[in-house]
Amino acid sequence: MNFRFKILDFRFLIVALIGIAFSACNPSEPIEYSLSDLQGLWKNTAGNYMRFTTESADSLKTGYLWGYEWDESDEIEEADLFKPDMYHGNSWFIYSLEGQKWYQTNTMSIGRGLIPETYVITILNSSTFEYYKEGYKNEKQTYTKQ
Repeated sequence: MNFRFKILDFRFLIVALIGIAFSACNPSEPIEYSLSDLQGLWKNTAGNYMRFTTESADSLKTGYLWGYEWDESDEIEEADLFKPDMYHGNSWFIYSLEGQKWYQTNTMSIGRGLIPETYVITILNSSTFEYYKEGYKNEKQTYTKQ
C-alpha cells in the first residue's frame, strides 16, 4: 500500500512540473494602449502640462501627431506656444503610440534639430497617464487628465 502512494505522489509531481513548464513558456499578451486615451490635456503635480493633439504632423499620414508641453511656473501659458512660429520651439513634439511605447521627437527651435525619445507607458486610462523614459533611471512621471 505504501508503494501505491509513492506512485501517486510521483505522478502528481510529474503533472505539476509539466503544468509549470507550460505556463512558463506561454508568453503574455502585449499591452496595447489606446491613442484616444492619450490624446487631450494632462497635468502633473509639479505644474507641468502636456497636450496630445489629433492633428497630423505631416501630409503623408505616417502616424505622427503634434503635441506640446509647458510649465506654468515659467510664466508660460498654452496660448503662448502658438506665437509667433507655430509647431517649432522647445515645447513642441511629434508623437506616435505603438503598444506600450510612446515615441516622441522633440522639435528644437535652435538649429531646427530633432531629438527622438522613447517612453514606456505603465498606466494609461481615461484619468491617469504614467510613463518612464526608456533606458533612463526608470523614474516614473504621473499625469492626470484635465
